[in-house]
Amino acid sequence: MCKEVSIIMPNYNCLDYLPKAIDSVLQQQDVRFELIVVDDGSTDGSLEWLKAAEQKYNQLRVLTQPNQGVIAARNRAIKKANGQFIAFLDADDYWYPNKLRKQVDYMLANPNCGLTFTNYQHVDTKYQEIIDCYSYWPEFTAHRTQNNGDYQPLHDALGLLLIANVIGTSCVMVNKDIIERAGGFDPSLRSASDWDCWLRIALISEIGFSEDITMDYLMRPNSITANKQNRIDAMAEITERICTLGNVSQTVRRKANARLLESYGEMHRENGDLTTAISFSYKAFKQYPHKRHLKHLCSDLKRLAILRVNALCQV
Repeated sequence: MCKEVSIIMPNYNCLDYLPKAIDSVLQQQDVRFELIVVDDGSTDGSLEWLKAAEQKYNQLRVLTQPNQGVIAARNRAIKKANGQFIAFLDADDYWYPNKLRKQVDYMLANPNCGLTFTNYQHVDTKYQEIIDCYSYWPEFTAHRTQNNGDYQPLHDALGLLLIANVIGTSCVMVNKDIIERAGGFDPSLRSASDWDCWLRIALISEIGFSEDITMDYLMRPNSITANKQNRIDAMAEITERICTLGNVSQTVRRKANARLLESYGEMHRENGDLTTAISFSYKAFKQYPHKRHLKHLCSDLKRLAILRVNALCQV
């Protein structure tokens, strides 16, 4: 029987989290699905556990590859997928029950929609709630409505997503034909390949979203392998590329550039270089006078003043 959804899960040394993630997939009801797990050269016993699970669950297919990274794993699984739609789930995240059915129904009823996403909850390593994604991005507030979780079109999706990366990979469902037309995940990027993919899909199709929180995103210490410099540099490259390809207004370009400047400021702030952080925060505020930029600027100025006063007192 034809599958409605191919679920793609890359895995690299996530043995501690795999059982919870896969169990959350198996709890999905009334959906014909296959689960493709690509083991990316794990050394923690993950592959052995997956091979045993493959014998137990007929929905599970396990692919293996030498360690090549998540982009290669996802692109390989997309080529192997048999479903009309593709959903992504990282091995350390997990879905709530019945996440898929409403998503499939909306995409079947709206064939021009190439991608849908939902809200999700950030949790710590003890699975305590931190903040939901939509609340983290004030730029998304104007798009939110009280619609009991029904899916709806995301208006000006390209402009919004350039400013606020509100899409979490593990809550995404895409039309397989659309993601293949968009080129899949770009292996030339050192970071932010998921954001780049959603933007390229927004160039060629409609995007829908739901207010429902359908999954938990685990905030693991040291779970991001690429450093911040790589990520911000990739964001700058992606922003320039998309602004060149798409019909992007000057206002959106300024806001997107301000976001990049803010990201550079955050990096220098975390590295203890307040003077450089202040410079970037000021430039971001000039590009886009947002209260977040002003808050960071004032906070950095206050901290720098305190440090200088303390230094003078020690003379």
